[in-house]
This record gives sequence, structure tokens and C-alpha cells, in this order.
Amino acid sequence: MPKASDGIAVAWITKYYNRCGISSGVKLIPKLSAKILPFFFNTRYWLARQTRKHKHFGNFIRKRYFDGDDMVVLPKDSVVKNIDVNIDIDSAGDRTILPSDVVKALIDRTDDIFIMNFCLCRKSNSCKDYPIDHGCVFLGKGIRKIPEKFGRVATKDEARAYIDECTELGFVHIIGRNKLDSMWLHTGDKRDLMSICNCCPCCCLWNMVRDISADISSTYRRMEGVSVTVDTDKCIGCGKCEKICFTKAISIVDGKSSIDDRCRGFGRCVEVCSQEAISISFDESKVDVEIERIGSLLNISENAE
Repeated sequence: MPKASDGIAVAWITKYYNRCGISSGVKLIPKLSAKILPFFFNTRYWLARQTRKHKHFGNFIRKRYFDGDDMVVLPKDSVVKNIDVNIDIDSAGDRTILPSDVVKALIDRTDDIFIMNFCLCRKSNSCKDYPIDHGCVFLGKGIRKIPEKFGRVATKDEARAYIDECTELGFVHIIGRNKLDSMWLHTGDKRDLMSICNCCPCCCLWNMVRDISADISSTYRRMEGVSVTVDTDKCIGCGKCEKICFTKAISIVDGKSSIDDRCRGFGRCVEVCSQEAISISFDESKVDVEIERIGSLLNISENAE
């Protein structure tokens, strides 16, 4: 998933093609964007800080590149504690419902599914810790405009299996509408494309959330029903959670871990805590609400079974 600075580059590319009257730009723009955007990648933190420092600039960036966005962070399946409720989701079957079932439920709503064969963020950052060849999954009729060389059209079963594979690799799923994706991929109406990002802790766009304006960061939120708590009796203040926190929401205060409202509930802090002092709870009763809210962001294909 690209950055706001990348969006400026995409806008320039699109404007160039429009001025030249090159209709084939619909395919050339994403190809050219994929080559150019990595050069802008490392400016994202600086640009994020400018949105806080300069109100008018921040408003321009929000309206131009994030208008109508709603991206939801799903905690890692392996770290959540479920609040028992009686709810039924087809992708879960008879087992306990997991956060990743939200992704699978939305996959089941459309036949237009595209799996990218590279992650633009990891590629731009030359990631050494996670595979670059595992990229986003896109849903919606906008995928029909994505160049074939970027990946493959997938069935629902293939997409669900791919989500499981990404989960096993340690990625966190972020799902929703991201205007920047529809811009750099040139897929048209933002309601025609839904992004399912498979994010690592080192390269993802949204680790700039700690620096960006509140208006923009609000488009990137914790999943409904997810809460993160610290047991101060168990916490020894070692700082491991502070170091791993994706959004820098954790600090050590008076020898104990303290989590502020920048927390998006990824769950990496839970994984590294040797004292089991941090826990994430997941209220299954909120799942249907979240699925409907996210699903409403996309123009669903009428032929989905």
C-alpha cells in the first residue's frame, strides 16, 4: 500500500497522460507507478510530520489522497482471546471465530479477486525479513484494470488459502478502502476496489501513523470489539513491547507499560511479552457489524455466489 508522497507522484503521472491524450495510460500508469513510487518511499515520515505542522497542507493531503478511506486493522489470530458469544460465520465453521474470518467473509462476497505477486511497500524498502512476493489482495470490479504482470486473478478458495498463508508468515491483515491504491493502480471509482493488505512491522505505510495528522490517522482504525490491556502486576517494564509497537503507542511509565490511543491492536506486543502482561480481547459479537461496515465500502459484483 503506497504513501501520500507516492500519491503526489501518481497524480503527476496521471496528469501527464491526460494532457497527452494517451488512453492506453490506463495500463501504463500502474506500471510506471510501480517503478517510480519506490523512490518516494523514504519521504513518508517527513511528509507525515508536515501534515501536523501545516494545517492547510494536512487538509489538502487528506482530501486529495485519503478522502472516504476506512482501513481496519485486524489483530493477529494467534494472540486474541475471544469473548464467548453465539454467532455464526461460514468461514469459521464449527471452530472459534478469528479476526481473519472477517477477511474471508468479505472475500466470499465477490468473484472479482486479485492477488498481487509483490508488496510495493516491502519492495520499496528492500525488506530482508519478510517475503516481498506476498502482496495485497484486491477485491471488486476495479481489479479488471490491474495489469496481469502484477499478479493473478484468484478464486475464493485460492484467496482464503492465501490469507491463511500470509497469517502463517506473520503478517497483520488490514482491510478496507484505500484511495491511494485505486490511484496508483488506476482502477477508477474508489468504490470499485477494496484493499486487503498483508503487513509486516518494518515496511508498512501505516507505521507513519504516529507522525501524521489526527484527521488522516482516523481513517486507519482498530477493529470494533478489540481491546488491549496491560496487567501491571505482571509487567516488569522490560521495554520489549515498546520497541516492537508498530505505531509507537507504548511507553514505559513508572516502570510499567502504558498504551495510548495510537494503538491499533496489531498484537505484536502480546507476542514479545515474556511475562504475558499484555492481552488482546476480541468480542465476536462485533464481527457482523464490522463485516457489514467494511462491505458497504465496496460495489460488490452482482454475480458473486
